[in-house]
Amino acid sequence: MSDAGSGSESSSSSGANNDGSLGSTVQNAINNRAQREYREEIVKDMAIEKMKQKMHDIVNRMSRDVEQKMDLAVDDLFTEVKQFNLKNYELKQLFNEKVPDRTHADGHRTSAKKDGKLPDKVFLPRNSLLTDLFEVKHIKTIYHIFVVMLIILFLNTVVHDFVDTGSINLGFRPIIAGFGKFHIALMLWCCMQTSTFLLYPCFRMWAANRKNCAPDSSLQKLCDWSALVLFISYQCGFVVAAIKAHLWFDLPPASGVAYLMEMTRFLMKAHAFIRSNVPRALSSEKKQPDSKPSSPDAYRGLPSFSTYVYFLFAPTLVYRDEYPRTKQIRWRVVARHALEVIGVVFYISFILERFLAPLFAKFGHAKISSGSFVLSLFGSIMPGSLSFLCAFYSLLHAWMNGAAELLRFADRMFYRDWWNESTFAGYIRSWNVVVHDWLYTYVYKDCVEHVFRNCRPLATVAVFTVSAVFHELILAFTFRFFYPVMFVQFEFLGLMLMFVTKRMGKDVGNVLLWLVLSIGNGLHLSLYNMEYYARRNCPDIGDSIVDYMVPVSWTCNGISHNPNWTITAPWSLP
Repeated sequence: MSDAGSGSESSSSSGANNDGSLGSTVQNAINNRAQREYREEIVKDMAIEKMKQKMHDIVNRMSRDVEQKMDLAVDDLFTEVKQFNLKNYELKQLFNEKVPDRTHADGHRTSAKKDGKLPDKVFLPRNSLLTDLFEVKHIKTIYHIFVVMLIILFLNTVVHDFVDTGSINLGFRPIIAGFGKFHIALMLWCCMQTSTFLLYPCFRMWAANRKNCAPDSSLQKLCDWSALVLFISYQCGFVVAAIKAHLWFDLPPASGVAYLMEMTRFLMKAHAFIRSNVPRALSSEKKQPDSKPSSPDAYRGLPSFSTYVYFLFAPTLVYRDEYPRTKQIRWRVVARHALEVIGVVFYISFILERFLAPLFAKFGHAKISSGSFVLSLFGSIMPGSLSFLCAFYSLLHAWMNGAAELLRFADRMFYRDWWNESTFAGYIRSWNVVVHDWLYTYVYKDCVEHVFRNCRPLATVAVFTVSAVFHELILAFTFRFFYPVMFVQFEFLGLMLMFVTKRMGKDVGNVLLWLVLSIGNGLHLSLYNMEYYARRNCPDIGDSIVDYMVPVSWTCNGISHNPNWTITAPWSLP
């Protein structure tokens, strides 16, 4: 009995254990399934959240794209409206030389400020005049006709050379000879650019040090005068070092003139930046009209380094913290302007090789008769006029518009309708608006307001003198001789023509202006080519300053007078 009872107890206990282990197994299975389902739910929730985030990013990106496309569409709409207005309403004003009431076409306000100061340059988003005119199909056709005439002239000379000599002369030799050592000129340009970059930290250092001094103290005045002397010394040293490097590496004419023009541009940029920001540093406690920081890292009301760098590359010489900007870069426009610049360079080289070099290449070898000299002089008028127009289109339209497009610079009025001017003063203001704005803002305006005290004739003479000096500086060191034709044209003939053409009628004045430009460009090219080839062909030219200053073309195998000239009446001809 006891054995049976113990057996039944053991069996019951083992059954209970089996039931307990089975229950725990089932419970563990349920728990594992619940955990697995919970993990799956978490994974699903994470996937849903990730999908929501991706959808949110897609919606944001689509909204940004739609907003950007809407902005571009609105800009295109305004451009089309502007072109429509140009075609239908503004052409009459352009041809009749009418301008809006409040602002001159050169961007200066018509009325002076209340304090009696001259008006400032106003930057506005606008196209170059030829860009707008080319939207008119009639003007575009004239442009196409002009291009075709140049192509026909080019083909005519090529065919003539091939039939006459059996060879084709494309006029590439001036390019190869003129742009030699271009890599050295580029290296020197990088050095000039670096020194101009270093001007900004020096200016900030001066602004910070003077603010730590007591106001109007002798220490602060010493700091200011020392900074002024150092800046003037920097400008003079910059010019001397650049010219010495140019002479040391003996840069060819085309590379040399580009390098010296960049030297002048850096000088003008540096002067504009310092002249515009020194008053802000001197009165940093007061709110200035132009003292709003252009970026978060602007230092004590002064512009940031990025603003300074943009100004150094922007196609303007007048400093502002901000300029009107376009929405995007049109790369097709950049490529078209680059091709135009290259084409004009090749065409000017062709003109030099085909038309000018044969006229003056023999100067210095033997005596030139006065008749040959007169023929050479008049024979260079048409090539000179063509070179003048091509250089204008290449530099002031194609090059400047290409640079403005790359930098999204919206104010592209680099010139006005100078071809319609009837006075020399109007031509000077309209021909090169970029340089004119700098001369007006930093020379004429300062002379009138601070130096000569409202004596505008003296300020005008100062403007012409500064312009003539730098033009002659570039030409003198480019060709290695001093032949002040450009200086005389600017300083004396320019001032005289301003008064002569002041009260002339529009038609007579415009004809006289074009006549003076054509003869002046022909005379300029003739005399400089004559001196250039005479110095190459004449032996035993010294290296002294006197030899550098005295023209060689008039002494070394110069011009001989022809005493046998006779004038026959037309009715006496057989």
